[in-house]
Amino acid sequence: MSDTKSWNPWHGCRKYSEGCANCYMYMLDRLHKVPELSDMIARTKGFYRPLECNKKGQYKVPAGYMLRVNMTSDTFLEEADKWRDEMWSIIRSRPDVRFYLLTKRASRMAVGLPTDWGEGYENVMLNITCENQRTFDERWPFLRDIPAKHKGINLSPLIGRVDVEPAVASGQIEHIDLSGEGFGGSRRCHYEWVKQVSDLCARYRVNFAFDATGTFFVKDGRTYHIELQSTQSRQAFRSGLSHYFYRPEYKLYDPVDHHRLGPEELYTPMFNRYRCNECALAFACTGCQSCGKCQQVALVELEQLVSVDGKGL
Repeated sequence: MSDTKSWNPWHGCRKYSEGCANCYMYMLDRLHKVPELSDMIARTKGFYRPLECNKKGQYKVPAGYMLRVNMTSDTFLEEADKWRDEMWSIIRSRPDVRFYLLTKRASRMAVGLPTDWGEGYENVMLNITCENQRTFDERWPFLRDIPAKHKGINLSPLIGRVDVEPAVASGQIEHIDLSGEGFGGSRRCHYEWVKQVSDLCARYRVNFAFDATGTFFVKDGRTYHIELQSTQSRQAFRSGLSHYFYRPEYKLYDPVDHHRLGPEELYTPMFNRYRCNECALAFACTGCQSCGKCQQVALVELEQLVSVDGKGL
């Protein structure tokens, strides 16, 4: 998975619950004609990516950047136990970079944390992913009881109504991300389910991003078949259900002399005006780097993004 915003120290997974049925990782491996890799859990060539430097000796991943960890696996996967301590060592070595950890294996988080975790690392956000009420009820207590500086919830793919009030009312959750099922999946996501989560987040002033409708989205009794991922994202943005109340504060430190970094020393997120202007995740995103993949590029700061008015579903 080539993604400048991700760090995948290992690849491959085991399907864990009903939300895994149409996991994008399996689809991407099929597209790349290496489906056998999905079930082969192995370290990747990018294991040391946060420590890589350019010819000038500067880190390629700049201070203030956010890396999503193990987006093609699970950080707390049993088969990865032998690599996890080294992963934590790399994260400790980059106290100037934010790391977003997401897991379905919430019951294994406590045994998979580093020995010096204490109240949590300043640069790490722990997230659980839940697809319905059963998985939320099962996983939330584990996240609730683990100390951490930053916590979030991912409701993706949402395949059933979920009452997340116990989490948002706790005051521990900074951000909730939600999307319907795509990547070949056909399970419906309902507008009413999304609005219920959106309204709760608004009541408790928790940041909420509805970032994709999924392939089949139900509103007012009508089912919409939305094939393109870009259209799913655009329609979710136009629903007006996303909320952004504040920017979470991360205390980041220089990896050499350990002084706390000021805003002027951190990477400034930049966004492509032509691709990011209708993305509900823009406010939580680490932005774009000039990777050369986009044909039409106009990088601007978040405040300069121009939203396009348009009717949603």
